[in-house]
Amino acid sequence: MPLTALSLLLLTGCVVPSPQPSESPTPSGFTQGETTTPPAPSPSSVPPPDGDGSDDGPGEDTPGRYAYRCTSLDSSPEVQLSSLAEVWAATNYTRMDSCEVTYQGPQPFQPTEREAEAIQVASRDVAAEDEVNVMLRVLGLCTRVSDEAGPDGFAGASRESLKAAADFCPDAPQGKIIAAWAEGTRVGDGSHRVGEGLQSGTYQVVKPGPSSGECEWSVRTDAGALTASGGSRDAAQGVRVEDGQNFTSDKCGIWGKM
Repeated sequence: MPLTALSLLLLTGCVVPSPQPSESPTPSGFTQGETTTPPAPSPSSVPPPDGDGSDDGPGEDTPGRYAYRCTSLDSSPEVQLSSLAEVWAATNYTRMDSCEVTYQGPQPFQPTEREAEAIQVASRDVAAEDEVNVMLRVLGLCTRVSDEAGPDGFAGASRESLKAAADFCPDAPQGKIIAAWAEGTRVGDGSHRVGEGLQSGTYQVVKPGPSSGECEWSVRTDAGALTASGGSRDAAQGVRVEDGQNFTSDKCGIWGKM
């Protein structure tokens, strides 16, 4: 055998073939070449971010920070809700009478930034231990008030509390009504000093009372001289009042600025 051929034969016989990679079994449900990235967790399994509610939008509070026990105008049972958003979204909201609010958060009560602003507007000199009660009154105004002119309604609330509620929950279903009471462009029966508790302008009854047929109203000067008076017909058409006058209404209902 020629020397060259013998050398090639020896070299070929010494080459060791490299091992071939073994095939891994394809996972069930996948085709060859697909990755096996695990599915992302569903939103319900993702824990909510920590926070105290200070970044919430206007009128919203952290669910569970407060409890809202709302009663109905009909025979429906009262409901327990955990946030203003739940109260506003309730299917029976328009049939609610009012809601009692209680604080359920960590003790002692520490107001969020927005709550602290509302408390300052509602009561500038409130003691720290009374802050929670001030905030509960503001939240109560933000929920649902069926009897606006009642002692527990907008007519019975202080102008400061109404302003705080108007700022805290402008998007509430009754937000514009709260703002009108706060501004003095919506009032109930009683005596009102124009320019103080009532803005000057022309007013009409926007929500007649249960005895509106017996409505009586009058406008007097600061000295007590009668300048105008009337009943329900005039109340529906409009009554003009000016700063410095005293406006009195009895059994008419709720007046709104035209």
